[in-house]
Amino acid sequence: MMYKVLIVDDEKLIKRSLSALLKKHSTGFQLVGEAKDGEEALELVQMHHPHLIITDIRMPKLNGLDFIQKARSLNQQIKFMILSGYDEFTYAQQALRYGVNDFLLKPIKPELFLTALETVRNEIELESPSKAERQEQLSFITLTAEDISHLIWMLEEQELVSKVKETHAYLLQKHTTQLTMKGFYEDLVTYVSSTLEKRVKEMKNVIIPEITFPYGSDELHNRFLTYCQEWMILLKQVRNIGHKTTILNGVDYINTHFADHALTLQKVATIVGMSPSYFSMEFKKEMGESYKCYVTKLRIEKAKTLLKNPLSKSYDIAESVGYGDYPHFTKTFKKSTGYTPTQFRKRFGID
Repeated sequence: MMYKVLIVDDEKLIKRSLSALLKKHSTGFQLVGEAKDGEEALELVQMHHPHLIITDIRMPKLNGLDFIQKARSLNQQIKFMILSGYDEFTYAQQALRYGVNDFLLKPIKPELFLTALETVRNEIELESPSKAERQEQLSFITLTAEDISHLIWMLEEQELVSKVKETHAYLLQKHTTQLTMKGFYEDLVTYVSSTLEKRVKEMKNVIIPEITFPYGSDELHNRFLTYCQEWMILLKQVRNIGHKTTILNGVDYINTHFADHALTLQKVATIVGMSPSYFSMEFKKEMGESYKCYVTKLRIEKAKTLLKNPLSKSYDIAESVGYGDYPHFTKTFKKSTGYTPTQFRKRFGID
């Protein structure tokens, strides 16, 4: 893995020489940006989220120590290496108090610089999750995003609040670092927004909710919950709830009778008093997807929950979610999830 490094110095020669050393040697670091002062650097920090910042101590506008303090407020996991043309003990003392990893004097000696980089890289690697841990995180993120997206789409606000709290409690229990937790929520937003945007793509004049994450665990949790609730508000507005209750009555019927093998669009349309063609058209307009897609996703989501129970048989689960034909259930499940029911269970250690 290549770690991201940002260089902050108002001397072009210094930036050029450090950049050359990074490119010439296998340091494990990739240069993602250069800045001439602290103010410009703060923008790059928010843009690139570097693992390491190499910064001059004396710069215009915002000096090195003040810059470090502000950058720390954005991300406490960033490593810092300070450059100085002055062998000043006071600066070195202050740098140590700020948690700086190394203090190098100009002109920079290549061998000292490369040694310092190796030390920082080792520290980052010790703090970073392993490949197996990252794979576990991605799997957890994917499944959590699926559940949360479904709750948002179904406007199940109480269940959503519980799910988000449960997820955050799990992260705290795992002793997740602030940087990792921030990354988790950012990944979660990516998956949730991608899922929901696909479902509302045919709806016009939709302003998609946006979110930024500050540093701090409580802020992350609260911001994400607010983001999810904003999606619910949007969906309620788009569906014009209260004015088109007929379709939602049909949805309620589907949610209650999804296990009925004989459940068809024609049957639901008749129950709510609409022609099948008109119901089909209005259903897609209100729900953002076709009747068939909605019922299939609902059944598959229920099946995924039941498959996590090792005591349940796959063919019984198929029957209980509306599929009398087990091969058809297997084919539909794999098309929807990318896994057969058996493969899905194995992901949770169920044979």
